[in-house]
Amino acid sequence: MKQNYFLAKWLNKEITEVELLKYISNDELRSYKKIIAATSLLETPKYNTEEALLKLKIAHKNSKVRKLNIIPQFYKVAAVLALLLTSYYFISNKNTSYSTQLAEKINFELPDNSKVNLNADSEITFKSKNWKNKRELNLKGEAYFSVKKGSKFRVNTNLGSVSVLGTHFNVLARDAYFEVFCFEGLVSVQYKNETIKVPAGSSFKVLNSKSEFSENIPETNPSWLQNNSSFKSVPYSYVIKEIERQYNIEVTYDKSYADTLFTGTFTHTNLDTALKAICIPLNFNFTIFSENKVSIKVQ
Repeated sequence: MKQNYFLAKWLNKEITEVELLKYISNDELRSYKKIIAATSLLETPKYNTEEALLKLKIAHKNSKVRKLNIIPQFYKVAAVLALLLTSYYFISNKNTSYSTQLAEKINFELPDNSKVNLNADSEITFKSKNWKNKRELNLKGEAYFSVKKGSKFRVNTNLGSVSVLGTHFNVLARDAYFEVFCFEGLVSVQYKNETIKVPAGSSFKVLNSKSEFSENIPETNPSWLQNNSSFKSVPYSYVIKEIERQYNIEVTYDKSYADTLFTGTFTHTNLDTALKAICIPLNFNFTIFSENKVSIKVQ
């Protein structure tokens, strides 16, 4: 394998790192360096050849003296290379993972420079090895994708999957709620045994096994990227879970209103304002306690 040959030359300081990068990726080089850092802590045994021979002669006057073989530098390099390749095999086959905690959002780039914004309490996992030919990842929670054009790009969730070639779209998959917004281009949604084409300005939603297709959506990107959570005819229990997620709080409320449909928006930047937004329309009062606890009651 050509890259192994050049890796061995680099380990033996026969070529520079810049020259090596012509044959391997930056991610591979970083993985190799981590392994080298670990193997550098290993020391080869040190022998005093003359002292060892003298001891052998004293103890075994009539025995033949065997010469001690000192491992040449070439074999040391070969051994390290073998360890590198074995370790890299396991490293490259491990999943790469990005996740967020409550009240946390992050953004990052995939190996093909596609961009991902990950909402609070969410996780994405994928294999970076051979990503160019198999652009596929798993999502728990919510994420917004800006996908570079190329081979098919696939997002898998426990409720359904989304496939595109290159576009901008948002995927939400939590509990029994699955929603896909397409903001540019066209996405293909797989739900159970059905394939739904969702063009720009449209959405496909599944809530408690009931699906809905909507068109003429005016938004140009998800509201949560502007630190707002927006809902349209969503059970109040989902609204409560989302405000708990965005503020890392615990909310108690009358569960008899759990299935009450709510339409509205709350901000992620001010808890008092957010609670007013989800309480006033339903004539609820709220109390904020210490230790991040909130109580919502009917007026």
